[in-house]
Amino acid sequence: MTKPTNDQLRQLLDLPDQILAVEKTINGLKSDKAKVTRELDALEARHRLRISKEGGYTNADDRKAALIVACEDDELYSAKTERLDKLNGMIRSKETERDHLRRTRAAIQAGAYAYIVAKTEELMKDRDLITAIGSRLLA
Repeated sequence: MTKPTNDQLRQLLDLPDQILAVEKTINGLKSDKAKVTRELDALEARHRLRISKEGGYTNADDRKAALIVACEDDELYSAKTERLDKLNGMIRSKETERDHLRRTRAAIQAGAYAYIVAKTEELMKDRDLITAIGSRLLA
């Protein structure tokens, strides 16, 4: 097993802060997504109310079709929908980044642990050292 490099150890120390920063960004994006979703729901409710006041639609399918057309024609609704799609993409991207950082941290830790175990096993083969440690512990 090879000894972890100083760069890997530094990276291991920096990774928790990097992961936390990415998680904060994800939480902020999710908050923005919730806000945009509420705004879209409000716009849709306004269109639904306007359609029900207009009347002239005999069944639920006609009202649903009118709602779809009204939402597609509404520029603000379209802009909010685009923003929601962009937020979803950004969230997926940041979650991928966070997962990569977590896997990197786990890989460095596994390498470091394997090195420590190998060194410990190597030291345990030295009978004089074990005897010295044992007598010191019993004293």
